[in-house]
Amino acid sequence: MSNEQKAKPLLTNREREVFELLVLDKTTREIAQQLFISEKTVRNHISNLMCTF
Repeated sequence: MSNEQKAKPLLTNREREVFELLVLDKTTREIAQQLFISEKTVRNHISNLMCTF
């Protein structure tokens, strides 16, 4: 396998979902409700996103 095939994705699927909703100007509460997760979990994902970029 090449390095490209072994490369870890930059974002998890859930982080990508949160990011997509953020750019649609959704609130933390709206994201949590849409994804059936807690607002704290949404904030954790947002924090992870900020560290990625």
